[in-house]
Amino acid sequence: MSQVTTSTSPTPAWHALSLSDVFTQIDSNENGLSAAEAARRRKQFGPNELPQRDQVTVAQIFLRQFQSPLIYILLIAAVVCVLIQDYKDALFIAAVLLLNAVIGGYQEWQAEQSSRALQKMLRIRTSVARDGEVVEVEAQELVPGDVVWLESGNRVPADLRLLTAQGLEVDESLLTGESFVA
Repeated sequence: MSQVTTSTSPTPAWHALSLSDVFTQIDSNENGLSAAEAARRRKQFGPNELPQRDQVTVAQIFLRQFQSPLIYILLIAAVVCVLIQDYKDALFIAAVLLLNAVIGGYQEWQAEQSSRALQKMLRIRTSVARDGEVVEVEAQELVPGDVVWLESGNRVPADLRLLTAQGLEVDESLLTGESFVA
């Protein structure tokens, strides 16, 4: 089991500081925070989660389907057809553009819904020292100064400074897209 702590702000030399200096700077200790102090810091710093973008409307998704250079060329072609009074071709191009927007918009809307459903399902729980005991909490409840306990197979729930580690291996392939086998 590895022990780590979260930090309040990125300091270039967190890795080089002694443990006592780290705990002094983040106003914590090896026993972690009290539940009351964690609640105060959560109110001050907010939840430990990535910012959520605003949910897009169906109209925004539909209009995005027309934001492509190829679509612009087809729109110009449709306008030219109207100008030379070739309404049959102009109508055909407009129908293709509309059909493309409907199909593309539907697929994008479904992808948005699936993404939001996955985000709700993938809640990470982690072990943290609170009031001198190791308890399990949602990763969103972590605050700067928490002492997090990691075990084999755990996901790292926040930016952390390692306090102690034994045989630590980290798989960063989700971040980098690389898979390296030694």
